[in-house]
Amino acid sequence: MKPRRPILVVDDDESYRAILRHHLEALGYQVLEAEDGAQGFHIASQRPLQLIILDIVMPDTEGLETTSRLRRAGIRTKILAVSGVDKAREYLELAVMMGADAKVGKIRPISELLKVVQLLVEDANPDTGSP
Repeated sequence: MKPRRPILVVDDDESYRAILRHHLEALGYQVLEAEDGAQGFHIASQRPLQLIILDIVMPDTEGLETTSRLRRAGIRTKILAVSGVDKAREYLELAVMMGADAKVGKIRPISELLKVVQLLVEDANPDTGSP
C-alpha cells in the first residue's frame, strides 16, 4: 500500500486545527496546517496533497479567494470548504461554485466532517476501486 499524501487544514482558529488534526491522525492521516489562505496556497502549490480542508472566513486571505486561486493555478486537489459564521450556508455555496468539492458547516458534528473527508479521499484515490 502506498503511503498517503497529507491532508492540509487551513483555518485561522488554532484550536479548530488542533481538533481536526487529532481526529484525522486517529484515522491514520498525516496532517499539515496553515493559518491562512496565503500560507495554504503556498503549501498546496509546493507538494501533492490528499485533500484541503479550507475555512472560508479568515482574516487576510480568506477561503473563497484561496479556492479560486487554487483552481486558477491548476491545482486539482479536492477541497472541503468549512465555515462556522452566521452566513455559513451562503459562503459554503459560493465556495462550491468557485471550485470546492464539498462543504460542511463547523456547527455540524465532527463525525459528519470525517465522513465527508473519507468520501473525498476514497474518490480521489484510484487504489480504492472507487469511481
